[in-house]
Amino acid sequence: MEFLLTLISVAALWIALSSRTRIKKLEQDLATLRAQGVAAETDPVALTDVPATPAPDIPAPETSAQKGPWGVSSRNGATKKGSATTASVPKAGAKSSKESTFARLRPWLRDNWIYPVAGAALVLSGVFLVQYAVETGKLTPLTQIVLALVLAAGLVAAGEWLRPRPVAGPVLPATLTGAGLVIAMAAVLAALHLYAMIGPATALACLAILSFAAIGLGWLYGPMLSALGLAAGTLVPFVLGGGGPPPAALLGYFALLALAGLGIDAKRRWGWVTWLALAGPLGAMVIWRMAGADELGFALAVIIVAGAAMTLPFGYIAPMVQGPRALGRVRPAQGVRASFVASAVAGFGLALLVDGGMAGPIGIAALAILIAVWCLRAPALSDQMVLPILALPLWIVVQAWLGGGSVVYGFHLPRPPESPMPLQASYVLGLALLAGLAMIWRGEAEAPDRYAPFTLAGLILPGGALVALETMWQPANVIGPYAWALHAMAAAGLATMLALRYAARDNGQGPRLGAAAAAAFAFVGLGMMLLLGQAALTIALAVLMVAAAAMDRRFDIPGIGAFMVLASLALGWRLVLDPGITWHLDQAHSVQFLASIGATLAGPFLALWLMQRLADVHIRREARLVVETGLMGSAAVGAGLVIARLLPDQIGPHAQLGLQAGVLIALTWVQVRRAALPLLQRVRKTLAWLLALWAAVALVAAAIFPASPLVGIWPFWGEVAGWPVLNDLLLAYLFPALLLLALARARYLQFVAWGLCALWVATAIRHLWQGPDLRLLNGIAQGELYAYTFALLLAGAVALAWALHTRRPDLRKLGVALAGLAAAKAFLVDASELEGLLRVGAFLGLGLTLAGLAWLNGWVVAREGTPEARDT
Repeated sequence: MEFLLTLISVAALWIALSSRTRIKKLEQDLATLRAQGVAAETDPVALTDVPATPAPDIPAPETSAQKGPWGVSSRNGATKKGSATTASVPKAGAKSSKESTFARLRPWLRDNWIYPVAGAALVLSGVFLVQYAVETGKLTPLTQIVLALVLAAGLVAAGEWLRPRPVAGPVLPATLTGAGLVIAMAAVLAALHLYAMIGPATALACLAILSFAAIGLGWLYGPMLSALGLAAGTLVPFVLGGGGPPPAALLGYFALLALAGLGIDAKRRWGWVTWLALAGPLGAMVIWRMAGADELGFALAVIIVAGAAMTLPFGYIAPMVQGPRALGRVRPAQGVRASFVASAVAGFGLALLVDGGMAGPIGIAALAILIAVWCLRAPALSDQMVLPILALPLWIVVQAWLGGGSVVYGFHLPRPPESPMPLQASYVLGLALLAGLAMIWRGEAEAPDRYAPFTLAGLILPGGALVALETMWQPANVIGPYAWALHAMAAAGLATMLALRYAARDNGQGPRLGAAAAAAFAFVGLGMMLLLGQAALTIALAVLMVAAAAMDRRFDIPGIGAFMVLASLALGWRLVLDPGITWHLDQAHSVQFLASIGATLAGPFLALWLMQRLADVHIRREARLVVETGLMGSAAVGAGLVIARLLPDQIGPHAQLGLQAGVLIALTWVQVRRAALPLLQRVRKTLAWLLALWAAVALVAAAIFPASPLVGIWPFWGEVAGWPVLNDLLLAYLFPALLLLALARARYLQFVAWGLCALWVATAIRHLWQGPDLRLLNGIAQGELYAYTFALLLAGAVALAWALHTRRPDLRKLGVALAGLAAAKAFLVDASELEGLLRVGAFLGLGLTLAGLAWLNGWVVAREGTPEARDT
């Protein structure tokens, strides 16, 4: 069987070589046809702009210009260096820009399938030769390896001999050379694993040389050989195996492998080789680091590869690429998205996999500086600045989650009093400020229409790092609140200096001034949060919001509205979550409670008053909407908290659920109103649905089961707290009902609101007669039954009177229905349950009330002028 396969391989090679005369004739015929049909190949868009001219005489193309499987010349099809960044941007509607790599590979394989088959057969011939020698024992191991290497060298030599000859074409030499290199790699692996003739280090060196040789030969033979070298070079360290921790030197090897692939594609411009040169080595680095490779080596390697991906795919030593960006909707130049992916792997790899020292934040800061400074002349790569903004706070969060052995563990390690202050948090914040200053410098160097994003990024990066440190590391518990507040104030001072600079350079206007002023206010607010108490911090945030609005009114800085949005969100957060509802109800004394609620409402109100006559620009309009909705939501929540504070006792579970439902209804309305903003629109709608569902669950639990004071079960059931009428039933039912009536517009929600109002009336009446325990198993008192009837009659009278005022027939019909319900209850329930004079008085009052309601109904119908009035 092995001999037969070897014979077939040799026959296939002989057939390919013997058909060179026919191939040459076919290529000449094809060149003639192309020269005659050049008009059909012209761009149809250009025909509308250029007058028709006779087709020029085009010489027959050389064989070396034949296209490979990816539509690019396999031998000398590289683009010119001057057009590396512009010609690669596809025109709209161009067919080549829409065809995928595999779509272009499919027709090539259909026409040239014999070449891969021949290459595989040649490789198998070498493998089977070694296998045959092993099975028969006719050759020594050294002779087997030497024969395999001789066969590999012969195939490579044959490929090189055929390469400069046009008759061979571009594929046959690459097939022979690739087969020879694979056979050589198999011989090295056999020498290592089968015969132990060489050690792992020697095998690695040999295989690395073969891989780099394959990548280099791809310059001459085409992309398939480069792909072979990249794939083999990436897999070599994993195939060799070995024990112990992964050596750090292999990280450098992977980086060199990526640089070699990028360097080949820098001139050849195949495109997909760049992706392969990044995907294989970067993936191998990540796996190597997860296996325990050196952190510093990993950080250096990924930064080097990310920096090379910013330059080499475009054919330059320094980044120089124009056109669309990676995150835009328009397809960018070739290599832009690959560079973005490389930087993303570097940034998030540093954030997630480097946890034992400061190499992570240093690497992320270096990446930010590369993007900001080194890519100054590459605007197509500018959207990579979002990566450090996400990566550095992620590293801070990961450090807090990991705990033992990480930087945050060393930061929180107990120390003697005489020990120096730990500076890990200061170093991280300093690196964030350094990277932010690099981005701000990039904004200074950009054109006026492009500096705002870099300035904003330079302010967001240290701000995000400061918030992440405060949230996850809590440095104030280690170095003291005053020392940590000084860090925030130093950042505020830097933002203030930038605001003054931008005010002088931009004539007191522009987005840079607004962003710097908003950042300064935000940093000051964070510093005060560290030093002030709960109520004092709320007051300070409200004062800052008013001051920001006054500054906008005085100097016309629309960008400062960003801080007012943040301040409004912070005030709502403090009211509901931190310190939240629990602090306002249970821990704050009366002065603190009134100060916190008053500041939460007064700050946004005064800010809106100051903003009311300002020019209506986009960012100011969004800020006004956020502040307005925040004020309305805070007013609703504050009303519920005031009611809860006025009650004398601890409120029951039904009241807690009702208060929670009211808060959720207010928050749902806030998110629905804010969903009109384009930013995070889907997120706001989804959040609104989740809050509404949560509110519905709370209302069902409070009104029906299991926390209802009528039919609830322990431990969810509780007695009613408070006096008659002024009790926690107001929070349980009337508070959410009034919010639904005021904020909801859907008809079914209005029905739910009126149902809650009716439930509140019923439970309030029962509380008058039964006391705190409202469970139905206690029965119903006779006075309670008459009170329900009177309540129904009173509700009907109010509905009729309101119908007279508003001229709404539906309200009149509702009043008549309520009166009918009261009559039905009297005859079906009260007649059997009431006794003595109470029953006599009940029916006497019922008759007189029904007669009065009937007269009132007739008068309302007559005033409406309906056909019913004309019939009477």
